[in-house]
Amino acid sequence: MMKKTMLAAAMAAALAGCASPQSRFYGLDAPAAASAPAQFGKRVLLGPVSLPAALERPQLVLDMDGGELKLQEFDRWGAPLDRLLAQRLSQGVARASGVASVYAYPQPGMDGGDLRFIVDVRSLSLRPGRGAALEAAWQLQSVADGKILARGGFSRSRAAAAREPGALVAELRILLDGLAADMAAPLSEHPEWWRAG
Repeated sequence: MMKKTMLAAAMAAALAGCASPQSRFYGLDAPAAASAPAQFGKRVLLGPVSLPAALERPQLVLDMDGGELKLQEFDRWGAPLDRLLAQRLSQGVARASGVASVYAYPQPGMDGGDLRFIVDVRSLSLRPGRGAALEAAWQLQSVADGKILARGGFSRSRAAAAREPGALVAELRILLDGLAADMAAPLSEHPEWWRAG
């Protein structure tokens, strides 16, 4: 009986040692923030958001410097990164512009909208011990005629000594809010573009 108990304890210890680490999942949702009442108007779709090919994967990719990228097997995005970015940016543009009818692309049951933001993320770096960096180009189009109403570029970084992926993602959220504020400016300056009627 004593041998069986010892054998069972040894097997339990061996299995515990073989258990893989728990995966952690990250999102980019913006916290609810008090702001002026937003106005509904023409539908503004935000997306698609294009990404560098190296980032089109469920795992977080860390920039280790010198061109070395490190895949974080157990640190993952909670959804495809391009969708997470479109959702975060649409929330930020709506909040910064006061336009309530800003939606992340694609939206089931919704056609192309009236206005559309297209975003090309040129670089998105999570750099342990150094912070985060984001470079993107965007343009705002009228869907009906394809006319480009506004365009811009964004290139900023946030220095941080953090090494943990969660802390680096928090720095990325701040950069995305800066990009959203830049994108919202034309809507604020030209209410005639999005007001219905």
